[in-house]
Amino acid sequence: MKIRNRSLLLPVLAILLAIMACGLPSSQADIDLAVTQTLEALARTTGGEEVGDQPPDETGDVPAATEEPAVVEEPTVEPTATPTVEHKVFPTSPGGVASFMTDRSTAALASERRAIADNFDINLLERPFTSSEMNYQDYLDITRGELSLNGPFVYVTIYLEGSAPADAEPTYGVEVDTDLDGHGDWLIMGLVPPGSDWTTDGVRACRDANGDVGGPTPMRSDSPNSARDGYEDCVFENGYGIGPDEAWIRRDPGQSDRVQIAFMFSLIGSDGEFLWGAWADEGVKEPGWFDYHDHFTFPEAGSAASNSSEYPIKALALVDNTCRWGYGFEPTGSEPGVCFIPPTPTPTLTPTPVPQGSISGYVYEGYGGPGPSGTRISGVSVRLGQGACTSSGYSSKSTNSDGFYNFTGLPAGTYCVTVISSSLPPATYGWSVYYPSGFGGSPPPNPYQEVTIAPDGTVTGINFGFGRNIG
Repeated sequence: MKIRNRSLLLPVLAILLAIMACGLPSSQADIDLAVTQTLEALARTTGGEEVGDQPPDETGDVPAATEEPAVVEEPTVEPTATPTVEHKVFPTSPGGVASFMTDRSTAALASERRAIADNFDINLLERPFTSSEMNYQDYLDITRGELSLNGPFVYVTIYLEGSAPADAEPTYGVEVDTDLDGHGDWLIMGLVPPGSDWTTDGVRACRDANGDVGGPTPMRSDSPNSARDGYEDCVFENGYGIGPDEAWIRRDPGQSDRVQIAFMFSLIGSDGEFLWGAWADEGVKEPGWFDYHDHFTFPEAGSAASNSSEYPIKALALVDNTCRWGYGFEPTGSEPGVCFIPPTPTPTLTPTPVPQGSISGYVYEGYGGPGPSGTRISGVSVRLGQGACTSSGYSSKSTNSDGFYNFTGLPAGTYCVTVISSSLPPATYGWSVYYPSGFGGSPPPNPYQEVTIAPDGTVTGINFGFGRNIG
């Protein structure tokens, strides 16, 4: 019998003790009779139920037995494996240069903490400086951009005044305008890697799906508008997105002060004609804020010109970009953002003397110069830039059937003559430049020579020699 109710148990014990202590019948039979009578009285008091069947007293005098909680084993969580990008197509090396532009260097003015080529209003930024302190960062100062096609990739090589240190985190990129209207359509930018191997890590390819890059007036500063979202559709990032191989970056294996970007030609629709420009950015790095001069006001951005009331640089710092140049066509100068092309002289009623200066030479194959022992090459593109090398855009010629070119009607001054190596005729084993010296390599870069002419002066013998590679 289980006794669960102490309030009933205690009187029972008291009666039993009284029987034994007060001289009541104390034989075993008497004791058994007393106990029996007491329990029967108790049973009558409780309604005939056994004490052990009563529910526990709500006063909690006797706590109910506590059951041990069942041990629940936590399921084993397997670690999630980090997916690995499986690349199928890798970039190789750029081919012959199909388009290039130059950009003003600020190195000469670095000690003065200023730049003279920055023009916020037309989106031509020359800001390789920290904000406020105006500390010059040479690895953000672009001096030249080259574009070429090789296989499925478009390659862009960005020339800089210095190489990015290991602890710096600049991004470099190319902006593409496929419809030539000044509103950028694609932005491919990547974080510079530590080495010279191609990588997709830190690379993004973003497009302007809703056409708001550039604001109401492309390449001109517009008032900020929070509704504009720039390059809002990043279709590729770190090897993920529309494919694993769309865009890559590396440091140039041969030149520490150059960065190379490769992206699939199909990414921009394999467009045969487009405008492009190069970017270096360690400050803002926000594709959704393009165009930067539409996101910031001029007072917010600051100025790199020491004579400006907005000097020094403020929010828009550590950025450099180039003007734009064409691929697949020759720009006329009317395209928004295109590099400066000297205008065609406007005729006047009063005749003016025509400059008689000229620069001429030969493009040839062989090691004996353009003389009898050399083979002259026809149909090669030769370009003339006004100013120190590597200027371009002043004029262009193709060599005649005798490999000869001649620029005439030139004012006095300094010029840069450049031969476009990609215009050489096909060769079984390709070409190498061996004159002028210092331009060896295969595929050859575009060799150039700097020439100064006096008023009505004539300079001849500006020759360029190439040799066929022997396989």
